[in-house]
Amino acid sequence: MQPNQLSDISRKGLQLAIQEIREEMFDTPECDYTIAKLLSHCGKFEAAEHHIDEMLLKWGVSPEVTRLTEQAYTDLVTFSADSTESLSSSVISRRPNAEVVSQIPAIA
Repeated sequence: MQPNQLSDISRKGLQLAIQEIREEMFDTPECDYTIAKLLSHCGKFEAAEHHIDEMLLKWGVSPEVTRLTEQAYTDLVTFSADSTESLSSSVISRRPNAEVVSQIPAIA
């Protein structure tokens, strides 16, 4: 689906889609990644960025979570660059730096 078509989804429809993802994937890092990707795909870049930040805080910095977080930021930048809106420099600068990541406890 095209990002422009997806951005027309109502807020309630998006909430229902997120609820279905949570029900299908349970509470996992992959679930949070999928939700962030959906939000990005729908043009909800700030919500996606917030969800990615929450994902990192929630799951820590295990290799899997770090990989998913980086992929989510890449998706966010890709979708926002593809959209008709201009890419905000704050999206790119919000990637967690090593100092911040080192302060988050790893979850085994």
